[in-house]
Amino acid sequence: MKSLKRLLGSKSEVKPETVEEVPIMEVEEKVVGRPSGISELEPIYVKSMDLHSLVDVQEVADQLRAGNIMVLDITTLMNQDPGELKRAIDQLKGICQAIGGDVGRLTESKVIATPRFINIQFKKAIA
Repeated sequence: MKSLKRLLGSKSEVKPETVEEVPIMEVEEKVVGRPSGISELEPIYVKSMDLHSLVDVQEVADQLRAGNIMVLDITTLMNQDPGELKRAIDQLKGICQAIGGDVGRLTESKVIATPRFINIQFKKAIA
């Protein structure tokens, strides 16, 4: 304890210093990443739905614009009409590209689509 007092000094040796006032800077807070139509208090949902036809792509687009993440089961289209499935996926890719979102495959029959403030980190291919 004595060695600590020697290192730190005693209270009587400490001289008060004058503190200069430093002006406080005001910082403007800005929320980034959310679409302009969505308030910070609205929750983001991860929603799932079956993709049965091209008509369902419009509902997915509406959900993405609302800021929700969509997990899509494409089994029905895959089994019924592979050509329509390709058109639906192409349409979905175009919508996601237009709003700045991402589309990715989760499994053979599941696809994920995200709004612009959610990015998908795809697996890197090893060469």
